[in-house]
Amino acid sequence: MTGGRLRRNEEFLAGPRRAVVCGAALLALVALLAVVVPAGPLRLDSRWSELMRDIETPALTHLALVFNALGHGVWRALTLAGIGLLLLVARRWAALLAFALAEALTPLLVNVAKHLVGRERPPGHMIEAHGTSFPSGHAAYAGATAIALVLLFSQPGRRRRLWFALGAVVIAGMAWSRTYLQVHWLSDVLAGATLGIGATLVCFGATQLALARKARRPDRPAAA
Repeated sequence: MTGGRLRRNEEFLAGPRRAVVCGAALLALVALLAVVVPAGPLRLDSRWSELMRDIETPALTHLALVFNALGHGVWRALTLAGIGLLLLVARRWAALLAFALAEALTPLLVNVAKHLVGRERPPGHMIEAHGTSFPSGHAAYAGATAIALVLLFSQPGRRRRLWFALGAVVIAGMAWSRTYLQVHWLSDVLAGATLGIGATLVCFGATQLALARKARRPDRPAAA
């Protein structure tokens, strides 16, 4: 692909440079939160945790456990592999690269933040949870994957707003489930979702910018 425009399915964003800047700003915000967040819960965290206990029902618990299953282990691996396979079959190499970068960078940043912050999880969690609390890996995964799906399978424009809205519902559902199950504080899931979204915007924006730069290069003259 030289000397021309990007193919339509490689134009993930209307403003890739702006997306990189916005994504980097979101990641910087999470980094700032990691510095200032207390070892214990914020007042809002405690109140939200109490609210989650007050609304416990079998139906909500089942729904939260569904989100939990989708966010790790086999179901998470199958989801990522399925998306990657679709892109591979469609020979969307740039999309596959951007998606792989986003899904690799997100857990890397989550693990670094967890190691540096070392925040304790809420007491009395309803399921077994390992590691520290800040930020939420499930929420980060949901933020990264939901936004990536919108960028991969819709075109920039006004119609994309509906898909972003649906993505926001999925992200909110995953974030809620982590606090409902008492494995994360509210600030953990907000930071996690922000991290995932930021990482995806940076990866997709940077990939599109690199492809556009490559497309503008003139063809090399054939060897004599």
